[in-house]
Amino acid sequence: MTEAHLVARGGHGLCAPHFDGDGTLWLASMQTGEILRLVRDGDALALAVAFSAGIHPCALAVQPADGTIFLADLGHKSVLAVSPQGQTSEFVREYEQIPFLGPSAIAFDGKRNLYLCDAGPVGETGLHAPKGSVFVVSSEGQLLLPVTLESLAYPSAIALAPAIPAESLDGTGAGAAVETVQPLHAAPYLYVAEMAANRILRFARRPVDVFIGAVFHQFAGGAGPSALACAPDGSLFVAHFEYALSANTGTADTGSGARAGRTDAAATAAAAGAVPGGARHGQRGRISRLAPTGELIDTLYVPAPELTGLALKGRTLYVTEGSTNSLFAIEL
Repeated sequence: MTEAHLVARGGHGLCAPHFDGDGTLWLASMQTGEILRLVRDGDALALAVAFSAGIHPCALAVQPADGTIFLADLGHKSVLAVSPQGQTSEFVREYEQIPFLGPSAIAFDGKRNLYLCDAGPVGETGLHAPKGSVFVVSSEGQLLLPVTLESLAYPSAIALAPAIPAESLDGTGAGAAVETVQPLHAAPYLYVAEMAANRILRFARRPVDVFIGAVFHQFAGGAGPSALACAPDGSLFVAHFEYALSANTGTADTGSGARAGRTDAAATAAAAGAVPGGARHGQRGRISRLAPTGELIDTLYVPAPELTGLALKGRTLYVTEGSTNSLFAIEL
């Protein structure tokens, strides 16, 4: 593995990297509501504004069938859908007539079912108020079902394990991860990062409409896991968020980062390319790689600590960082 290298900077509260089916990398600028794309600018790569949507988009996912971009928006407290023609509509905002706190993460599975975390702004759910939820919206009939309801201390990220051959579920196959689209029950696990509890949960769908959850891995240190990405071999990358130290005082800037909703002058300087306090103080961002058994395989590092998103393409892991508004890449 190589050291993380800077790909581009842009946005304000940069987060939510996601590759669509054509290989385009999309990202969100949480504080401005802009959706960005990674583009070629001469000999370099740059982040270009594609469109503006929502108030505080903190996660996005592209629907594989038609390219519709779905946004988890903390400002609207709903999931928004942006069509390829640029039309924005509200997709879902409540469960049984109870409004969401504010979606914090979204992901599609191979059957185009949409999974989402509902955590609200940082501080609304946590150890003091474990009321975060996880839902799934079925592609057939648009039925909204709870995976776990009002029980989590800030669910911040979500990822699905790669599908396995259906025959391996009955003991006749090897169970190796493959990239083919399988029936819903053949995608074995749903991973959820519970940020305030500093742990990863794993849910299995057995039987079809029942989710059974358990602690997959317990971490220590930092503010907690903020992003997830599954590799084709079944291993799980976990980004850890830590507040960047203030450039002037060396103390934690608790108002910084995309997750914390930073709007201060330090964030403006970061968007303009200045190096904020966390990077100056030598703080590094940490990414853990877990085996399918939950054991720690490896730890990767990036030059700044407020990690807000992960996206894996081939053998390259892309990482967004909020205090510097930077997109980094790590060759695996």
